[in-house]
Amino acid sequence: MVDYKQILRLRAEGVSQRGIADVLGCSRNTVAAVFAAANAAGVGFGEVADLGADEVRHLLLPEPAKAVSDRVTPDFEHVHRELARPSVTLLLLWNEYVAGCRAAGGVPYRYSFFNEQYRRWVASTGASMHVQRSPGESIEVDWAGDAMSFADPLTGARADAWLFVAALSFSAYAYVEAFTDMTLGSWIDAHVHAFEAFGGTARLLVPDNLRTGVSRSDRYEPAPNPAYARLAEHYGTAIVPARVRKPRDYPEDSVIPSCRC
Repeated sequence: MVDYKQILRLRAEGVSQRGIADVLGCSRNTVAAVFAAANAAGVGFGEVADLGADEVRHLLLPEPAKAVSDRVTPDFEHVHRELARPSVTLLLLWNEYVAGCRAAGGVPYRYSFFNEQYRRWVASTGASMHVQRSPGESIEVDWAGDAMSFADPLTGARADAWLFVAALSFSAYAYVEAFTDMTLGSWIDAHVHAFEAFGGTARLLVPDNLRTGVSRSDRYEPAPNPAYARLAEHYGTAIVPARVRKPRDYPEDSVIPSCRC
């Protein structure tokens, strides 16, 4: 289930609807519905910061209204699947729904109510579709794969090295650098070097669950290492770490799929 409280938190940090959908693994319809409900209720993250996720959900978007007895309830799961097909629209699906209702002697919803109930169904179920990313929205960062070994060019001694990878989620443009350790200092230096190579940073940093940068890997109440948090603050970006054993936190077509070390 999508955490509405975190949608409001990211909104308060200035993240776009598309960026929020990308990070939380939900559809933009869900994010837009939460934004609209929060605006109607005059609620921001400050008003719900002390509430639980379920309380925020019920406050903003209660369960869809029960169908009137003489109305035929649409199969919104079918509607959602069909919308993923090329050239299929809600209007087309509503017309098919109306035709089916009339053929069976039932009474259909009006188009406006059909749309409203579909949006509420999406929001309440957390249904998601493929989300298009926007340029400059997020950077995925991680230590990639297993350690490599190399020979010191002066002494010939063998040493280990680990690859740091930072990839722009939209373009998959990547920065890669080898370090002889995975300490916090190397982690911070790697980010600075990546930002220099990219010519800037993005709204979001999405690190995997490594202890170097994140001291508590809770997706919804993340606790970045203080030094890492200061780095993000300095560069004007937000850290949204992936959860342990939750691959969906990375976009399904993550640009660094091998970085699950």
